[in-house]
Amino acid sequence: MSGREDGREGTAPESGPKEWTEDPIAGLARELRASVGAELRAEAETVESETEIGRRRRRSMADVAREASSRGDIVSVLARDRTLTGMVIHVGRDYLSLETPTEWVDVRLTSAMLSIVRRPAGGIAARGGSVTFKARLSEYEQTGEPVTLLTSVAPVPVEGRVEVVASDHVVVRHREGGESIAPLASIDLILRPRPPRPGR
Repeated sequence: MSGREDGREGTAPESGPKEWTEDPIAGLARELRASVGAELRAEAETVESETEIGRRRRRSMADVAREASSRGDIVSVLARDRTLTGMVIHVGRDYLSLETPTEWVDVRLTSAMLSIVRRPAGGIAARGGSVTFKARLSEYEQTGEPVTLLTSVAPVPVEGRVEVVASDHVVVRHREGGESIAPLASIDLILRPRPPRPGR
């Protein structure tokens, strides 16, 4: 019996499943979105990097020291023929104060190089102190405590008590008598011994 005789019309054989073809416009739109997203991310990273570089360019040595203090970084001060390592406990306009295991150190920032080992956390609360290095010397004139001064004009330390802080020089009275007069601008470091801690 033919297709016509059994009441059905002849039909063409069905083809297999059709493969899905992506709309080229939709694909182009997706590529554009990805490209724009990558460009925006790259631009944001560039801006962030430039902002950080700009911030670092604006910092002073005092700013660097304050950041180290706030993080609790270990700071080594290289000045004269010494390397002193400890924690920054105060930062003035032109100097920092460092606490080492054996002494307290006041360092003129224009006379030292800092080496910093960063720590993720653990900063200490800033302690009070004089605003300038000269004012710090004036403190020691008032307290009369023994100090050691390291200068750029003498090969040996100057030890004694600060007797007078004048306009451009400092007079140090020696324990055995006599005095030394050092140009104020030549003084790089002020050292004071730390008393031993209880139980040590």
